[in-house]
Amino acid sequence: MTPESLHARLAALPEPDLPPTLWPRVRHARTRQRERHRRFAARAMTALVLAALPMVYTRLFPPAAPVPERLAVVPRAPLHEEPLRAVDRELQHAYERGASEQELQWLWQRREALARGGAAPSLPQPVEI
Repeated sequence: MTPESLHARLAALPEPDLPPTLWPRVRHARTRQRERHRRFAARAMTALVLAALPMVYTRLFPPAAPVPERLAVVPRAPLHEEPLRAVDRELQHAYERGASEQELQWLWQRREALARGGAAPSLPQPVEI
């Protein structure tokens, strides 16, 4: 039997009868397949957006530059505590730069004198006009 005669014989056969429930099942399976593809695409887009969000956010709102120490706003202490805080800052800077023992001892003596209240300025008094 040659391939041409086989093709002719197969083409002459009648089409088989399909069950009546076949096309609704095929349509239902195709609908479910499309929904799965849509959900997958939606999840993929969500993941991409969430991954890109930090990059977009940093482009739109660049991080604030650190405020230089000289320009930083420091809450002010009451007027009678200011000299003590100034000496504390001087002590801190002295330790940071490796000051001598004499300088550190002098600063500690000054701090103790201020803490005792010996050199604290008096509070302003009301003036009669």
